[in-house]
Amino acid sequence: MRCKPMSTSHLLHRTPGLPANHSTLRLAAPRVLVVEDEMTVAMLIEDMVSELAYEVAAVVPRLEDAMRMLDSDSFDLAMLDVHLNGKTVFPFAAELEARGIPFMFATAYGARGLPVEFRDYLVLQKPFGPVELRRALIELSGRTTH
Repeated sequence: MRCKPMSTSHLLHRTPGLPANHSTLRLAAPRVLVVEDEMTVAMLIEDMVSELAYEVAAVVPRLEDAMRMLDSDSFDLAMLDVHLNGKTVFPFAAELEARGIPFMFATAYGARGLPVEFRDYLVLQKPFGPVELRRALIELSGRTTH
C-alpha cells in the first residue's frame, strides 16, 4: 500500500508557536506614549521602543499635548520626561496615576529629581540603552491594569 504524500500547503502561512488556524489571533503589543520634548531623544526612544516589539502610540513634546491624550484610549503605558519646555510632567503623571495607567519617568536626574509622591515609580536614568529600556518596559507591562 502506497501512502499519499501529505500536502504542505497548510504549513506555508503558519507561524511557529501558534496554532495552524492562528489567523484570527492577534498578539497586541503594548502601546507606549512617549512624552519627550527633545526631538532627537524622542526619535531614539521611538526607534528603541519599536525595535523591542512595542508599539509607539505617539510621541508628544508638551504637557498640553500629553493632557489631550488622556481620554484617547490610544496608549497602554507612558514614558515621561520630567521637564517639558519649562514645565514639569507631574500633572500628567498624577492623572495617569488616578486612572491606573502604568508609567515611568525617563530623566537625567534619576529618582532624586522627582517629588516625594512619585519616588516609588519606575525611573529610567538618561542616558539609557535598549537593555535598560527593555527591562523597564517589561516591568511596566506587568503593571498594566486595562
